[in-house]
Amino acid sequence: PFGSLMRRFLTSLVACLTLTSLPLWADEITFQDGEAERTVSGRIISTHESGVVLHEPDGTMWPIRADRILDRKRESDDAFQPLGEKALAESMLERLPPGFQTLETANYLVCYNTSREYAQWCGTLLERLNRGFFSYWTQRGFRLEKPRQPLVAIVFDSQENFAEYAKGELWEAATGVIGYYSMHTNHVVMFDLTGGLAQGNGRGRVTPAQINRLLARPDLQWSLATVVHEATHQLAFNTGLQQRYADLPLWVSEGLAIYFETPDLSSSRGWRGIGQVNSMRLDQYRKLIQKHPEPLMPGLLSDDEPFRKAATALDSYAHSWALTYFLLKRYPDEYNAYLKSISEIQPLHDPPPGTRVRHFQEHFGADLGKLEGQLRDYMGNLRS
Repeated sequence: PFGSLMRRFLTSLVACLTLTSLPLWADEITFQDGEAERTVSGRIISTHESGVVLHEPDGTMWPIRADRILDRKRESDDAFQPLGEKALAESMLERLPPGFQTLETANYLVCYNTSREYAQWCGTLLERLNRGFFSYWTQRGFRLEKPRQPLVAIVFDSQENFAEYAKGELWEAATGVIGYYSMHTNHVVMFDLTGGLAQGNGRGRVTPAQINRLLARPDLQWSLATVVHEATHQLAFNTGLQQRYADLPLWVSEGLAIYFETPDLSSSRGWRGIGQVNSMRLDQYRKLIQKHPEPLMPGLLSDDEPFRKAATALDSYAHSWALTYFLLKRYPDEYNAYLKSISEIQPLHDPPPGTRVRHFQEHFGADLGKLEGQLRDYMGNLRS
């Protein structure tokens, strides 16, 4: 609603003016958003004949088609300023349902309507992932960018309330997911996986150790891994490793997230799950190649559609993990160079057909059949 949008805008404006004397944005665009008109202000980060991508101070990005733009203004040439912690927290409470609170950690803003204990546990988990992620890539020669504002995690008290909120972006799929990363808002959204344990229910204050023990159960490991998977996407898109709304092969993005997704809850300081063999994905990949003796790598490199179809999604995720794991173990230098080149792809600049495969071959060699044979042999001998 327009009134809600204006309240959010004015709250953010007042809060930000206390942080800097610079204008808050450089561009204002009015465009056709469905049947309504929408006006957004921020910094244009990419321009292409097909449209633009505008970055708002709260972290939201709008990919806007050129034929949808109704009006465009240049407000200022001064530097773009993202919202600071206080302003971002106020902006988030404006957009979320009533009853939410915020918790600040070193690198995250956790917005929650579950117990504070569970929110704190989530903040600790995210910070451990953050440290592990930066340490892993820094050791491999990457200069990651520190995000200019806290990363936002939204934690709902129940799966039902999470699904109701998620419908705005995921539609019918909202009821079937554990959590997700929104490339549009830049938020990770999840719910309390303990089923309300941390909310007391007469048991008294719950401890982090109790939450750890519960979420270490085999039946909840997949749910926890999903949350970590989505938080890894958020880190990749906010540290310069990948760019939002760029034409990134899904096997790269998903393979990396799976590579990081399994935490060791017994480790309080680090993230010892990085690079562990993912037994479930390995089993799925082995079943895939048993059914398909024909070459599969060219399709994985060039076509994202199988990731979006229920019948082929699990195979695609397993294949992307297998290829990522194999390349990082056997061809780490080539993979690092490839990933750095991927990070330079700009939003909206979609390459012509065939570019993805050629780009991959530039780093790993032209003989994809030979490489696929090595991958299959490696995965066949890998112990889970």
